[in-house]
Amino acid sequence: MGHIKMNLKTERQRRSTNRAMSPRLYRIGSLFSLSLLLQLAMPTSAAVHPVFTYQNASIQQGQLLTSSTLVWETYDSKDPKQLEFAVEGGKYITEDEHYPIYVCRVTIDGVPTSGHTEKIKQRHQCVAAHYKRGKYESFDVLVNKGHLGKVAWKPWRKFNAGVPVGAIRIADDSYIARHRAPNHQQHAEQQQQNPEHEHEQHWGADYNLGHLDKVGMGKIKVVENEREKYYTEGEVLVETEPFRYELRDIKLDRLRTDLRENLTELTTTKLENLGETYSTVETVISYHFNYMQYWGSHEGVARGLPTKVFEKDVATPAEINWGLKHSEKRYETKSVHTKLWPGTAINVTLRGNYVTLEAPYTAKLFAFYYGSDESVSRKITSEVRKSYLKDVKLEFSPVYWIENGTIVPTTTTTSTTSTTTHATTTSTNEPTPINEPPLVHVEHVGDKHSGPDTLEKTLQDSPASNEVNSNDVPDNLANPHKDAALAGFGGAGGGGATAISSTVMMLFPLLFVAFVLNL
Repeated sequence: MGHIKMNLKTERQRRSTNRAMSPRLYRIGSLFSLSLLLQLAMPTSAAVHPVFTYQNASIQQGQLLTSSTLVWETYDSKDPKQLEFAVEGGKYITEDEHYPIYVCRVTIDGVPTSGHTEKIKQRHQCVAAHYKRGKYESFDVLVNKGHLGKVAWKPWRKFNAGVPVGAIRIADDSYIARHRAPNHQQHAEQQQQNPEHEHEQHWGADYNLGHLDKVGMGKIKVVENEREKYYTEGEVLVETEPFRYELRDIKLDRLRTDLRENLTELTTTKLENLGETYSTVETVISYHFNYMQYWGSHEGVARGLPTKVFEKDVATPAEINWGLKHSEKRYETKSVHTKLWPGTAINVTLRGNYVTLEAPYTAKLFAFYYGSDESVSRKITSEVRKSYLKDVKLEFSPVYWIENGTIVPTTTTTSTTSTTTHATTTSTNEPTPINEPPLVHVEHVGDKHSGPDTLEKTLQDSPASNEVNSNDVPDNLANPHKDAALAGFGGAGGGGATAISSTVMMLFPLLFVAFVLNL
């Protein structure tokens, strides 16, 4: 009987413990589920790999440089904006739709192989330029970040003597190339001979993508009808790097501008009268300060390239290197003079406000290329940081005796008789009162570099919104009929995060704390 009572008591304790633990376990489970949902909701960024382009180092030997505007990016079917920045390889024509095909690559037997994309419902596959002619769901796509790299298909023949400068490498000694598909080539020739065939359609890709092989005089290799084929002419994908930039139409985000001032002592000196008469004494004061400007960086814009910055109401543009901090010591000189009595002196100090300005901004970035009179412009968003000096002011001490450093008293007496003035200075060691403090004059000598910065002056003209957009197509490339391979010169702005995922990221810490407190 006692054994049964003990078992019943143990069972009641176990049930009571389970009831007490259930809410706690429920909260932990809910927290785990929420974390899992948030991880699934947040977009994953695609893997990015560098792109190498061919550059002529000498006649006998070339070298590869890393592109500043192009990358290989792992295809993500969940990112609807990814292919907006992909480099076009041609068009795919079916009875139901026409759509662009993009340059892609896959690795076959350890060798990177070029190809082009094809749509399968809402997804894309990479059709490799390989005799196996496989279609791959996992591949890299060539991305022109923000449609800002100047990329073009350049005609090539075997008599061109080698690889074009700027050709994009796909593997060792091979570069991305293409050749017109035979059926589209025949159709184009028929149109020239007989315009009545203009409205006839030929299905499939209008170009076969492959690679340029450097062997011998060179040849372009593609796959046609499941067979590898070689051509002595075609087109090679070439990137042209800009040689300089210009930054114009700069507008600060006034709401997010941070302006900090620090009162700084620049230099100090002494004005003293070592003569025997009341006379003018003067000196020249020189000082320097650090002036710094940094206009940020932007994806797809070549770091270190010479850049001219055109600010409002500035006659001469600043010259910087894009993406690098530009610092310089600036020197100023001031002439200071006053009238002092014999044996007296004053200390003179120059102070100024050293300002640090930080602000997001929007602007137009223009890229210039060798061999072309036209520039390519792009609206970008970045952050500017400047440090400069303004409000330089003079401070001076009371007049004091050089001999003992005591302050010369002042008096409000208006009498200036010679008896009162000279009796005190010669009969005793007591200081001579002066009627009023001396007037100290300051004049600037040479070039002036201090003062409110032009960005500070233009804050009133800046937009009061913190909404900025850098995903627009370059202004002079907005024509939808243009070949996307010719788009712009340097970088997309925002990445792949959506407004919803950003909100989720902001709410996650709050939700986490709330659950923990309720445990």
